[in-house]
Amino acid sequence: MNLPRKRVILSWHRWMGFLSALFLVVLSITGLALNHTERLGLDSVQIKNSLLLSRYGMSNGTQIKTFRIHRANTVSHLGGQIFYNAHPISNGETPLGIIEGERFTVIATSTNLIYLTSQGELIETANHSQLPFKELTAVGYTPNKKPVLITDTGQWKPDRDWLNFKTYDSSYTVEPLAKTVLSESETDVLLEAFQGGGVSLYRVILDLHSGRLFGWGGRTLMDLTAIAILLLITSGIGGWLRKSRRPPTTTK
Repeated sequence: MNLPRKRVILSWHRWMGFLSALFLVVLSITGLALNHTERLGLDSVQIKNSLLLSRYGMSNGTQIKTFRIHRANTVSHLGGQIFYNAHPISNGETPLGIIEGERFTVIATSTNLIYLTSQGELIETANHSQLPFKELTAVGYTPNKKPVLITDTGQWKPDRDWLNFKTYDSSYTVEPLAKTVLSESETDVLLEAFQGGGVSLYRVILDLHSGRLFGWGGRTLMDLTAIAILLLITSGIGGWLRKSRRPPTTTK
């Protein structure tokens, strides 16, 4: 092997070893921690850092949209879920309308109608397979304050029980829902219900160990590191074998 080529290979080998060593340190530390999960109590430690929670799809308080219902109660939308006060009632989009009746209340979203009791208990959820439309765009009201659903297939007026819908072609007005703001304590309670206790330290260390904490890029880096380590080992063993087979040099 000529000298310039040997220098290139040695330089490549050195830098690959240096970079791989950084990931080996992370793998070693996280591996040791995971091997002593019970002793370290990793399952009992909950992390609520907003940046870290966002990696796991857990939204923070700035994404909460809240509306008043039944006078003193609230309906909130957070992370694809709808909450009555701090109790999850259904998956769904942001409410477009809340229609309070004598017998029950209807929360209208773009894809569902959610029926609740006056105490906020879920009765049922109706989707496009049970409704004459696929997408709701707004909730309007007739001149005598009856609800009208403005949808992709036209305007529909529900009957008293919200079981049957008739087309509606007369005048109506749209009244967008007025948002409200939760207090700090109410926000904390809602986030606790949405996030559980946060993310366990065990889960974070496990995802750091595998690279999943950083998504596709993290997993790819860990895969490349594993390949680099295998190349370093095989090239190192190959170099040692070549050296060992050389005849010993004699000196005069």
